[in-house]
Amino acid sequence: MSGSSDVTRVAVVGGGHNGLVAAVLLARAGCDVTVLEQAAEVGGCLWTQRTTSGVVIERGAIDHGGMRAIAGELGLERFGLTWRERELLSAFRVDGEDRLFTADAAQTADGLGADRDRYLALVSRARMLFDAVDMFAQPPTPTSLATMLSSLRGGDDLFRTVLMSAERVIADGLADPRTRAALGLYAAHSQLPPWAPGSGAMGLLLPAGHGEPGVRPVGGSRALADALRAALEAAGGRVRVGAPVTAVTQSRDGVRVDTSDGEGVVVDRVVSSLDLVRTAALLDRVPDAMAASARTLVSGSFNVAEMTLSIARPGEGPRLPGGDQAITFVQTGLDDLRRGFGDIMAGRAPRRPWAMVTGVDQDGGPGSATWISTVVPLRRASGAWTERAEERAAQSVIETVSAQLDVDLTGEGAEVTVTGPRTWIQRIGGTGNPNHIDLTLDQMFGWRPPGAAGHRTEVPWLYLTGAGTPPGGGLSGVSGRAAATALLHDLDARPSAGARLRSAAREAGGLWSAMRTYLQMRRGA
Repeated sequence: MSGSSDVTRVAVVGGGHNGLVAAVLLARAGCDVTVLEQAAEVGGCLWTQRTTSGVVIERGAIDHGGMRAIAGELGLERFGLTWRERELLSAFRVDGEDRLFTADAAQTADGLGADRDRYLALVSRARMLFDAVDMFAQPPTPTSLATMLSSLRGGDDLFRTVLMSAERVIADGLADPRTRAALGLYAAHSQLPPWAPGSGAMGLLLPAGHGEPGVRPVGGSRALADALRAALEAAGGRVRVGAPVTAVTQSRDGVRVDTSDGEGVVVDRVVSSLDLVRTAALLDRVPDAMAASARTLVSGSFNVAEMTLSIARPGEGPRLPGGDQAITFVQTGLDDLRRGFGDIMAGRAPRRPWAMVTGVDQDGGPGSATWISTVVPLRRASGAWTERAEERAAQSVIETVSAQLDVDLTGEGAEVTVTGPRTWIQRIGGTGNPNHIDLTLDQMFGWRPPGAAGHRTEVPWLYLTGAGTPPGGGLSGVSGRAAATALLHDLDARPSAGARLRSAAREAGGLWSAMRTYLQMRRGA
């Protein structure tokens, strides 16, 4: 299936950051790569815009700590990508009180009063767990992780941490209810209720996050997408936007990838950055195990979707507890998460929503902007999301956050842009959830659904990265690299594959563990 030459033709379906990372690695390995993106621009959840008055707003991701490592490996600085760093990672306003978490664990602990030593013990526990997981060359299964931990002193307790709820792990480790709530709020950023069994590792994400500064791309999230595209094109790859894929079928000449504009491509391999369900729907013949996996994926069962609000104004922005750079997490009451996730599962917006809030870098431009991210039900009990429904949910969030921070988020001349489930469906298709998956236990570890193991599938020419494909989700690029590595490894196993592909496969490196992905994701809001 290599056509008339030894050059492997690859179609990458979806031009989000994972698809672009895979495409860059494959193009640099000598593959003939075409990225097919349904939207008018690449980037997916990397979505930076300007308002009519010239104010920069972010509609998707904003912090990129999880992408910095792979961006460095890809040499994206050669394509204009630079970073802005900060030592204050996160601030929390919970029930009227603030908690600050910096890159320095000891400094953070000193600000937690009587919980100082307890918090440092949690930091130590988090490092032990994640260092143990990181010893695996490939994502460990729960069985292999339990076997390895059982040989270590205290290993049984560490494994129980994984199986427990984040809420229980945090309550066992800390005494202060507001600091507990702060860690629970951070854990909920994974879109998994902190009371869910198997979410325990999420309760340790904040203690595990010290040691490195928070970062954002200078020029906004758009700068990362632009650098990835420039790196791909410099390596000889191509990007087609406005080209939704409608079908993927095998033929005598190779694999035909049809697009809605009628200009499909014929390739040897396909890398899909769509979720497993949508990928299966594109195939004319779906293998049994893949079909079963598409029907039974646990991820998505909590009905969680993300909504972002961008508030642009002509003057200065509000003063936030963490300043205008660090992300401030806002929660009104101590029980809001428990009650709110119940609302979401029932198809209702939380009655007292929680949110992440930060300023948007203007780099000398006019005005200011505030970015807010919250969670809402993916599927509403009262019917499909409409523009009006998104606006009502957004107003509730704005009122709640304004009251907790004691600021006026929408002063005179403010312009509010809402990006909810309906908007995300229009941009990236499927369910429209930019975080793709909630981090259920089967997603975090190497517990792969049949037909989706190792980023390979039962179809020998089809590879998966990103949505719904462990360790997909989050802003790290790791699953994009893993899919490219798997494809190059398979090419390297062919007798006809050349030394260039062998060298590229070695350069791409081995798979990172799935939990390492989510460690990287901790600052990838």
